[in-house]
Amino acid sequence: MKANILGTEYKIMVKSVEEEPRLKSNWGLTDTYTKEILIADDCDKETNETCRNLIKFKNKVIRHEIIHAFLYESGMKECSSATQSWVENEEMVDWFAIQMPKIFKVYKELKIEE
Repeated sequence: MKANILGTEYKIMVKSVEEEPRLKSNWGLTDTYTKEILIADDCDKETNETCRNLIKFKNKVIRHEIIHAFLYESGMKECSSATQSWVENEEMVDWFAIQMPKIFKVYKELKIEE
């Protein structure tokens, strides 16, 4: 799967921890240098850390990583504090990833998408 992030193509790939050790402690990660979004292959397997609707959970993880890519590609990483980069704040990125579909729904209802 591929995504156009502000004109830059990112590959979205599902990988095992064996294939990609950086996924050992993450459901997903965005590598802005290789332009890859990596999703853990066990992201869609029920565990104590996931929910029962695994499709929605996996989609949330992908949306979360896409938000990281958008922030990076828009130059926000370089503009944020070097010590505690707000662009990499997981709570903020999660907020966007979780709320974005709800925000877009309101936009669509009001016919103000563009």
